Amino acid sequence: MKYSLSLCIFVVTLIFSGCAPKTQITLLPEDDGKVGIISIANNKKETHTIDKAYTSLNISEKGDIEKKVEIEKDVLSKYAEVLNALPKKGQSYLFYFSNDSADLNAEQILELRNFTLLIKNNDIIEIICIGHSDSLGDKEYNKILSLKRAQSVANVLTRNFVDKSIIKLEYYGDANPLVKTEGNKSSPKNRRVEIILK
Repeated sequence: MKYSLSLCIFVVTLIFSGCAPKTQITLLPEDDGKVGIISIANNKKETHTIDKAYTSLNISEKGDIEKKVEIEKDVLSKYAEVLNALPKKGQSYLFYFSNDSADLNAEQILELRNFTLLIKNNDIIEIICIGHSDSLGDKEYNKILSLKRAQSVANVLTRNFVDKSIIKLEYYGDANPLVKTEGNKSSPKNRRVEIILK
C-alpha cells in the first residue's frame, strides 16, 4: 500500500558524515496516481519546480537546489520506516437515506452491526460520521437533517458497543453533493452518511 501526504510531498532532512546538512523534498503520488506541484525559490530567487512523481529537490545548507529523478522502488525502500509510520489512510463507507428521512432501514442497521466487527478487529482509533442531504428544500433544514442522519449512524454503532469517545460527527447539509443537480432537485446519492475509519 502506498502512502501520500495531503500536499503530495515528503520532506526528509539527511545528515551525511563529512557533508553539510541537506534537505530533500520528494514528490509522491496520491493513491490514484495524481501528482501535485512543488515550487521552491533559492537564495538567488531562482525558482525550482517538480511535478512528476518521485522527483526530488535537494537543498544544501547554503540554499543551493539540485533536481534529481528518483526511482520509485528506491524511494519506497530507502524511506520504508518513515512511510510505514505515516497514519493509515481512512477507509470510507457510504449509507444512503430516503427523501426527508434520517431513519435507517432494517438492512442498513444489520449492515452497521456487522460493521462494528470490522471496527473492533482493526485497531480503529477514530470514526467520523459525515451527514449530507440533497438540495431539495430549505438549506438550514437540510443541514439539521444531515446532522440527524450522522447521529442515526453513530447511535447504531454505540448501541453495538463501539466506544462513543472515538466517534466524531460532521454535517454539511447540501454543501458537498456527490451528484451536482440544477436548482432544488433531489438526488438519492446526495442523501447519505459517509463513515471514515482511521
